Amino acid sequence: MIVLAVDTTAVDASAAVLRDGEVARECRLATGDGLSAQLVPGLDSLLRSLGLAPAQVDLYAAAVGPGLFTGIRVGLATLKGMNFAAGRPMVGVGTLEALAFAFAGAGGTVAPVIDARRGQVYAAAYAFAAGAMAERLAPGLFPIAEAVRRLETLPGALFVADGHLAERLRDGLPAARLACRPSSLAGAVGRLALDRFRRGRAAGDPAELRPFYIRRPDAEIPGASGPRGAD
Repeated sequence: MIVLAVDTTAVDASAAVLRDGEVARECRLATGDGLSAQLVPGLDSLLRSLGLAPAQVDLYAAAVGPGLFTGIRVGLATLKGMNFAAGRPMVGVGTLEALAFAFAGAGGTVAPVIDARRGQVYAAAYAFAAGAMAERLAPGLFPIAEAVRRLETLPGALFVADGHLAERLRDGLPAARLACRPSSLAGAVGRLALDRFRRGRAAGDPAELRPFYIRRPDAEIPGASGPRGAD
């Protein structure tokens, strides 16, 4: 089975092709203002590098957030467009879930944390045992101090965050195990999506797959000002 997976929820956007559950190739993608123009050519190039055509993709997978609002929209719209004629199944994967899944081999509890700006973070926690993934803290938006209070109740957890945020977490959780967010997340998105597809959890209609922002974009909030969410 061929899976095409993308993660456009962070500055380090990425794409991956999986064959029967194994990552065949994974690459970084152009980010910023050039993402919408370069995503389709980048995905076509990735497929061609493996001797594949878009028609050979069996499953599409996308990280749906939380993260960069614009990146999430671009990633979902692009995969939906590529899939329009083929009508393949499509699976959305939460960014926090994918971050935790990338460290499933560590065992125990993994707590991913994403900078949401404005002194807030997106955070969640998942426990891994006997190949199963169980939610211990539901994905949410928290002030950093509150996130630390919630996460310190998870002794022995591995915390996953980007560099500057990891340092802030270390101040509040000095004894915590910390890991840096991987620069490419698409492979984890694809593996988790394939697992869900095999469990019958693909979107019934790919067109109905929606972003998981957690926090509403500022464009939807009357009187909002400042940076647009996590963008």
